[in-house]
Amino acid sequence: MPRKIVFIPLLILIISLHCSHERGLEPTRSGLSGVVSFNKTWPEMTDQVMVVAALKFPPTTISDIVTSEPLPLFVDKADFVIWTPPQTFAAVGVVWKEKNQPWDVTNIIGIYFPTDNHFAPGSVTIPDKNTLVDGIEIQADLSKARRKVSSAIEGTLQATGVWPAEATQVLMIASPSILPTSLLDITFGIPIPAGFDSIHYSLSLQPGVYRLIGALLVEKNKSIGIESIKAIYKKKPTDFLPGSVALPTDSTVVANVNLTLEF
Repeated sequence: MPRKIVFIPLLILIISLHCSHERGLEPTRSGLSGVVSFNKTWPEMTDQVMVVAALKFPPTTISDIVTSEPLPLFVDKADFVIWTPPQTFAAVGVVWKEKNQPWDVTNIIGIYFPTDNHFAPGSVTIPDKNTLVDGIEIQADLSKARRKVSSAIEGTLQATGVWPAEATQVLMIASPSILPTSLLDITFGIPIPAGFDSIHYSLSLQPGVYRLIGALLVEKNKSIGIESIKAIYKKKPTDFLPGSVALPTDSTVVANVNLTLEF
């Protein structure tokens, strides 16, 4: 009789552990899904395209994102699904990859914009492990794909005054338009940690004419927007309009594009 008493709790423990193990093998049921519409002409050097959900925008490293499976290429539309545990994403976008080049999470050709404000990416919250948030529609502009080039601008970025307490990073930006209408009109540089007095920067850009070159401040718990631009390049301090820079070839490097952050 005592043996039976010992055996029954042991059997219950084994069954419980087995069930817990089986539950651990269950596939992820939460995530987000939608459709991507591709506009303009597909670049011949396209290698892969994926949808990414970013924990912060703009993403700067692979650890900032989760991805879909690679999408079909040279099509007009493609459905996507990203399986992920419940969490909130600051933005969802489409990233393009060139053949024989590594992934660059900033090579963004489309962003989910749920409103007409194309400076505010749509955040997506997955509330629980059984919810698949659907209906995410993204317009991808294939003309925004950035191939590997050697063209760039470089210079010195200075800071005057007291840095805001919540400042974390500075991003160099450039746009062909003085008044960009969307985040997709802007090329973002590699993040520079905040707090410097003076620092040298280099910003890789596609050939073209850039009429707005600036420095954007990233702050904790604050969305980025036009008001985040804290410095604009001018050829002379007294100039009313921003200074433009031309990069005629994919090997042109323009130096001494200097800016000052004023706090």
